[in-house]
Amino acid sequence: MSVPHFGKILTLQSEVILPDKTRCDCLTEKHAIEFDFGAKWAESIGQVLYYSIQTGKRAGVVLILEKPDDYKYWIRLNRVIDHFGLAIDTWKTGPPGGVD
Repeated sequence: MSVPHFGKILTLQSEVILPDKTRCDCLTEKHAIEFDFGAKWAESIGQVLYYSIQTGKRAGVVLILEKPDDYKYWIRLNRVIDHFGLAIDTWKTGPPGGVD
């Protein structure tokens, strides 16, 4: 599948079954990406680090923020990543107009 992203076309695979039968939400040329809802921010860290090990790709998390109060999960996710110097890229998505 190809999708537009920041003026480029990204080729990605979704729902990728890894050799050990775990499932990575999305693989791109550079990233293994986990999509999770805000309240599951902590779980997303462990999952995506494991997918990164399995694929040899950089870890990435897309946090889905459904309401303004969910922004606190975005802060928590990035605070832990920064504090421990984790090699995880992050993006957020949510309703039109944003939540921050």
